[in-house]
Amino acid sequence: MTKRAAPEDRLQRAVAVYLTACLPKPWRWSTFPAGGGGKVRGAQLQAKGLKPGWPDIFILHPDGRWHGIELKAPKGKASEEQIDFLEWSGGRSAICRSIEHVETTLRAWGVPVRGTTVARAA
Repeated sequence: MTKRAAPEDRLQRAVAVYLTACLPKPWRWSTFPAGGGGKVRGAQLQAKGLKPGWPDIFILHPDGRWHGIELKAPKGKASEEQIDFLEWSGGRSAICRSIEHVETTLRAWGVPVRGTTVARAA
């Protein structure tokens, strides 16, 4: 893992723990690690049908609603394909740069998360 990839990797792992703990049933989520691995792995994934721009995380409700979250390090930049996907999704996907941003985004979408990552003032 490169130093550049480490912040996003840590964020993705933290979000995985958060979603596992806080996303209630019947909501489901998954991710597919499409980044990293170099040109050979990228070519293999492309040959299997992977398309550029899809979000890191998909959150699904049994009624068919879905939401996508693209995770970026604080200084990370979205690719042109990721921006195109965000525009295509009609507001059902977002770029998040922190676990707190993931939580506030889910709440804005009406996803019923349990617990909170945000400190509350006393």
